[in-house]
Amino acid sequence: MRPLAAPLNLRENLFGYFSYLNRALKANFAYKATTVVGLFTAGLTYGITVLVWNHVYSSKGSTLTLPKQEMFAYLALAFCLNYALTINIDQRVGQRIRLGLIATDLLKPLDFQLSQAVQALSDCLFNSFIGLGILAIVCYLLGPMILPKSPAALGFFLISLFLAFMVQYSIVFIFIQGAFYTYSGYGIFASRIALHQTFSGMQAPLFLYPPILLSIGRWLPFQHIIYTPIALYMGKVEGNAAWSLLGEQALWALGLYIAGNLIMRRALRQLEIQGG
Repeated sequence: MRPLAAPLNLRENLFGYFSYLNRALKANFAYKATTVVGLFTAGLTYGITVLVWNHVYSSKGSTLTLPKQEMFAYLALAFCLNYALTINIDQRVGQRIRLGLIATDLLKPLDFQLSQAVQALSDCLFNSFIGLGILAIVCYLLGPMILPKSPAALGFFLISLFLAFMVQYSIVFIFIQGAFYTYSGYGIFASRIALHQTFSGMQAPLFLYPPILLSIGRWLPFQHIIYTPIALYMGKVEGNAAWSLLGEQALWALGLYIAGNLIMRRALRQLEIQGG
C-alpha cells in the first residue's frame, strides 16, 4: 500500500512522530485500571518466582553458586526492567488487523514500522516511571546490593537499556507480521511471550539454566532484553568484554529491525483487509 498524502519533509516527520508519542502517552495515563491490573499481574508472577527461589535457598542454599542476596537483587532488577520494557503494540496492531483498521495506518505518510516503535517507546516511558518507583522501594529493602557496581557499569547499562528496547521492539514487530497471515495473533503472540519468559532471564540468570536450555538461549536474542543489561549493571561483565557484549546486542537490534522491515514488505503483498 502507498500513502495517500505526499511524502513529508523532515520537520513534518518529526512532528508526526512526536504526535504519536504524545497521544500514546496520554492513552497510557487514561487507562488507569489496565495499568493497575497489569502491575498486579506482573507482581503476582514475580511474587511466585521469589517464593520459589526462597524455598530453593532454604533447602539447598549451600550448594548454589549464586549468593541469596545477589539472586534476589537480580530478581528485583529483572522485575523492574521487564516491567519497563513491556510493550503492547502487538495487541493493538493485532486488533486493528482483525477489524480492518490497519489500512488507515498503512496509508499514512509516516513509516509504519517507525511509528509503531514510537508508540512502543511511549509504553516503555510510562512503565519506567512506575518501575523507578518500585526500584526505589527495593533499594530501601535490599540496600547497596541493588545499586550498580560502578559508574562504568551504570554507563554500560544505560547503553544496553536502549539496545534492549530495540531488541524487544524488533522481536515483537516480527511476531506481529504473523497476524497479517493468520488474521488472529493470539497463538503467535502467546508463543513470543513464552519464549521471552523462558530465555530473557526474567526468572533466573541464564548461567543457572540446564546446559541444553542455556545453549538454546545463547543462540536467541531474548537474552539481550533482560539478562544482558542486568549483567552489565551488576558488573558481571566489564571492560572489553562489556563492549563486546554491547556490540553483539547492537547487531541483534539492527538485524532484527531490518528483518522486521523485510518481512513486513512481504506480508503486505498478500494482505486482505477485513472488516467493513
